[in-house]
Amino acid sequence: MAHTGEQPVSALRSLRSDEATFVKFVNRTLRNARPWWINFDGIPQSYADIPPGGVLHMRTYRTHPWVFRDADTGDKLLIKNDEIYFPTSKQYDEDGPTYIPVDVTIPVYSLKNCCLQRIRKHMKSDDYTKLELPKSLHTDLKNSPDLLRAIENLSKVYRNN
Repeated sequence: MAHTGEQPVSALRSLRSDEATFVKFVNRTLRNARPWWINFDGIPQSYADIPPGGVLHMRTYRTHPWVFRDADTGDKLLIKNDEIYFPTSKQYDEDGPTYIPVDVTIPVYSLKNCCLQRIRKHMKSDDYTKLELPKSLHTDLKNSPDLLRAIENLSKVYRNN
């Protein structure tokens, strides 16, 4: 894959494409799940949304990180009970590659976060200030999920491990 020459978004990025793996991402949520592969430059690349109960068969590689977000709201989803997923070794049987099932689930959100998600989903951001809420909640509403910021935070954790 060609590199763009851009400055990496984060230290979290794909490293090599020498060990192919085969995964079956299974959306166990009631939300449309959007898979994001973190490319060689640390820039997220989206793939087709997976509907509730749906699956996405993917050939990927061991050093390629993946994250998932709610396709409608950008809220974090978990993959294999973690915020980031690195595929495991390839597996084959007599019929060829075996696609390893990997579940996409919803984290346990606080009641506050659940309410913020609902408001963001059903209102335009320009209308948030029309709600009779404390200013701190207006600020929280405007600080909608940001994938690049989340990847940068994950990169810090990844770097420290």
